[in-house]
Amino acid sequence: MIRLEDVGHVYAAGTPWARRALSGVDLTIAHAERILVVGPNGSGKSTLAWIVAGLLRPTEGTATLDGRPVDEAPGSTAMTFQHARLQLFRPTVGADVRFGTRLDRVAVDHALEMVGLDPAVFRSRRVDELSGGQQRRVALAGALVRRPRVLVLDEPLAGLDAPGRRLLIAVLARLNREAQVATVIVTHDTEDAHRVADRGVVLRAGEVVADDEVASALEQPRP
Repeated sequence: MIRLEDVGHVYAAGTPWARRALSGVDLTIAHAERILVVGPNGSGKSTLAWIVAGLLRPTEGTATLDGRPVDEAPGSTAMTFQHARLQLFRPTVGADVRFGTRLDRVAVDHALEMVGLDPAVFRSRRVDELSGGQQRRVALAGALVRRPRVLVLDEPLAGLDAPGRRLLIAVLARLNREAQVATVIVTHDTEDAHRVADRGVVLRAGEVVADDEVASALEQPRP
């Protein structure tokens, strides 16, 4: 589905401020696959996430979805960010999930149900009244309402208490099982790695140093 071939990325290329973030990355993401991307700060995780989500075109190599550049396939990919409140643009939950689309309430309610939020309770609730975990799920619903094939999540479990973690893990499992959405989770947090991913990709200094079953990938020595 998504294929990265010899992908590299240099920020501010051709200037004195040029900075290489990725080099020679080869990666495939299959239908409904669950991938965990880990690595130390500065390893290129965020750049890789933006490229997979179609928000950034690599300066080297190709990133394609079914042979088409990922950044030219709007709606096929979506991304949620660690600080969910910055991704919520409308005052109420229903309005935010619908934001940027012409979808009706049925589609919005279905997206809320998929992330474990009762539409009758949450549809009209103000986003500022939500807990951090609820805001994260509303942001997720706003991505899902567009029916993406690949969902990229930046630190989805960061800052959640134990019940919040369990709930979001269950939501992600349901999305994979019922909606058949491929998920790419970019994180420092590997505590529940085996529950959210089947495959692990380890980055170091902009290069892939491991790509294997998640437990095996995480056994790779860290710097």
